[in-house]
Amino acid sequence: MGATDLHIHSVYSFDATTTVRAILKQAKDAALNVIAVTDHDEIRGSIEAHHLAPQYGVESIIGAEVTTQDGHLLALWIHDLPPKGMPLIDTLLHIGKQGGVAIAPHPFSNLPGSLTMNAVVGALANPRAKAVLLGMETHNMSTQKFDTIAQKLAVYLPLAKFASSDSHVYWSIGAGRTEFPGETAADLRAALEKNLTIPIPYEGDFSAQAALSWVRRITLKKFGFASDTKSASQPINTQRMSQSFIGKLKRKK
Repeated sequence: MGATDLHIHSVYSFDATTTVRAILKQAKDAALNVIAVTDHDEIRGSIEAHHLAPQYGVESIIGAEVTTQDGHLLALWIHDLPPKGMPLIDTLLHIGKQGGVAIAPHPFSNLPGSLTMNAVVGALANPRAKAVLLGMETHNMSTQKFDTIAQKLAVYLPLAKFASSDSHVYWSIGAGRTEFPGETAADLRAALEKNLTIPIPYEGDFSAQAALSWVRRITLKKFGFASDTKSASQPINTQRMSQSFIGKLKRKK
């Protein structure tokens, strides 16, 4: 069985603190076979991860966490970023046209950006959208206190079930993970399409200490520091980002 974490944020997300290199290093250390960097309405970090991943012995799918009119959506196996703010069904069709698929992250909760049951059922009632929306998170490490409804409703929905870290700091990558038959990204895609994924939730408590860790690291990011590593053989450390890279992060492509 392979292991994957498909909901990871890099420094290209406004609220995350880990460089792409550090994500790949931690993914390897966490024994993940396949990952996806899914930044908020941003694809540059995911493209970077896709190209660098072979150096770290993992596969990285190109994706993004897209803001739809109805809530957030993980778009996977894409090459173009769907426009922000479209209705859910239109976003799904945009993803499908480029051969991608989608997963509903932290659905049915009261958290901002979560898809409602009505939105998901409406998408599943549309044959073209249903062919794209293939999975849902039943366990999200960052929102675990709000996941109960999703876990109960998942029994009745024709969607593959996933556990994810929704990582915004490097150490949490792989804390929520999903197992699938095989080891490759192609194997994962097949498991997703056949509803054969097995969520392995984070069993600890996302405590105040973890929240304080994120606050500390996001503050350091504002001063130009991020969790980074130079290679797969070097440890992850808090390092100063170059001014050119900081400028790159501020520019939307």
